[in-house]
Amino acid sequence: MTVDSNQLEKIRRGLVVSCQAPVESPLHEPAVIAAMAQAAVNQEAVGIRVDTPAHVKAVKERVSVPVIGLWKQQISGSEVYITPQFHHAAAIADAGADIIAIDATLRDRPGGETVPELIARIHQDLGKLVMADIDTVEAAIAAAEAGADLVGTTLYGYTADTEQFAPPGFELLSQLVEQLKIPVVCEGGIASPQMARQALDLGAFSVVVGTAITGIDLQVKAYNAVMSEQLPAVLIETTEPYQFALFNSEHSSYRSYVRSKLVQHNTDRTAPHRFFDQAVLRGLPLEIFLLDDYHKVRAGLVGLTRWNWLLIEVLWVEESLRRQGFGTKLMRLAEDEARRRGCNEAILDTFSFQAKDFYEELGYEVFAHVDDYPAGYSFYQLKKML
Repeated sequence: MTVDSNQLEKIRRGLVVSCQAPVESPLHEPAVIAAMAQAAVNQEAVGIRVDTPAHVKAVKERVSVPVIGLWKQQISGSEVYITPQFHHAAAIADAGADIIAIDATLRDRPGGETVPELIARIHQDLGKLVMADIDTVEAAIAAAEAGADLVGTTLYGYTADTEQFAPPGFELLSQLVEQLKIPVVCEGGIASPQMARQALDLGAFSVVVGTAITGIDLQVKAYNAVMSEQLPAVLIETTEPYQFALFNSEHSSYRSYVRSKLVQHNTDRTAPHRFFDQAVLRGLPLEIFLLDDYHKVRAGLVGLTRWNWLLIEVLWVEESLRRQGFGTKLMRLAEDEARRRGCNEAILDTFSFQAKDFYEELGYEVFAHVDDYPAGYSFYQLKKML
């Protein structure tokens, strides 16, 4: 059969929404899943990812964008569960899926089928594209060599080889974009629009988002877990009617409250100048990146301008490009932009094992330093008149 490769172009650099729900959830009804899919497409999602033949069929009746279909099946003696065998793929194809997602990890498959055999049969017998859900670089390379049309980082963090990691697998994504010649989809752990954008900037062909958009059951469960959590506090001392409590983990609400009070104090004391208004305090980001032809970041400077100062927070150059003037160029460009914004001073910090000499060559002067911070190293703060 002829495979319709045009379906891939329809999802290029777009958002694919995974519309799935736990089996025990009332949202698991095919009509509900199809409504979710339609809502996503109404807001310009370029594709839908959906589980089971019944759900694929219901979704295809509601939307015209490409549908990535799969069928999760738990088979005794096997850890592979995303469309594990050909007959599962055939059922998904019959339901109307345009692309069939399979588990393409290096784990043993049920029934003795191999990934190359499964991909070949899906192409030849079903005429469908194959999305290989992988967990490692090795699995992705093997899937590409087996003929997969695209790979997804879907199983990163969910297999024995990667369970020590938490998705999203941005580092894995970067490696795959660099090493593979087929499209790489970022899927798993994308919890915000900003993270989705980051995936695209790292070279993702498209981005799949599920729980953060359609996972009502899991989202409510997560909210309740956090809201009911009792953060462990160590009672240090009591001074009636007050208590001194030490928290060994972040207490975001208490911390935010204390910070907001300090900001308000600073604002009140400097009211005529408005130095500590929230918008002013945040500063204006100043970020410059060196990109190659594939939009991969090879070097970058991250900082901001606040008041009359340029604050340089991060400067990094890929090791293969060091000592070629890229770091100096980034610094010069940042300083030029800061002057344009009205800044006349710059400040940064560095450690003794980093780039103190480099900054001094650019005219920065040490005005403070601390030894043994951390032990065996020194910490420096430098500034420069622009």
